[in-house]
Amino acid sequence: MSDISQEKFLHCYGNLLVQVWGSPPLKKRFKEDTVHVLTEFGLDPKGAKIKLIAPGDPGPDKTAESQHQLWLNGIKGGSIDFYFPEEPPEGLDSMELSDEDLEAVAGGWSVSCCSCTPCCCC
Repeated sequence: MSDISQEKFLHCYGNLLVQVWGSPPLKKRFKEDTVHVLTEFGLDPKGAKIKLIAPGDPGPDKTAESQHQLWLNGIKGGSIDFYFPEEPPEGLDSMELSDEDLEAVAGGWSVSCCSCTPCCCC
């Protein structure tokens, strides 16, 4: 199987973040069974170990785009540093968001495609 494209990765990664931020039970399950939840959202680590990286942790660049490269390198190397901001960006919970706002938060994808959980289009 070929590597996941950046577009598909960003779609799945963004969907995961938005869903986790909106569901405390899903967030708990993600932290306890990261590999299974990632796979449900279309991100199969193919046996690689996952290390969750918080925004304040030292380490690699923490952008959605750089996460794609970390994902690809991690699959090849057997260990993935996965950037996981546990909370949405400041102010996100108190404002009405347009699809364009959500695209920016979630790394460049639109949530208007469906409302399924987990997303069936990944």
